[in-house]
Amino acid sequence: MPRKHFELNSDVSKLIDKYDEINDVNFNELVNKALKFYLINKMNYKDVKDALNETDNEASKYVDETLRSSMGDINRNY
Repeated sequence: MPRKHFELNSDVSKLIDKYDEINDVNFNELVNKALKFYLINKMNYKDVKDALNETDNEASKYVDETLRSSMGDINRNY
């Protein structure tokens, strides 16, 4: 798996520390889940499917659920 280097700003660092205190999470798992959630919500369905290449059934299920809930939010606004 490729490694990426980044620096947390102080607000994010504080939030992560508090979240870890409450939930006792692995930092790598937290970062991966948070980035996956963010990216899936920012990308369109086709791009997400292409990127994941249908190999990760859990991710595909998550994408479908996220898109369905997003469509529900859109429908409520009209």
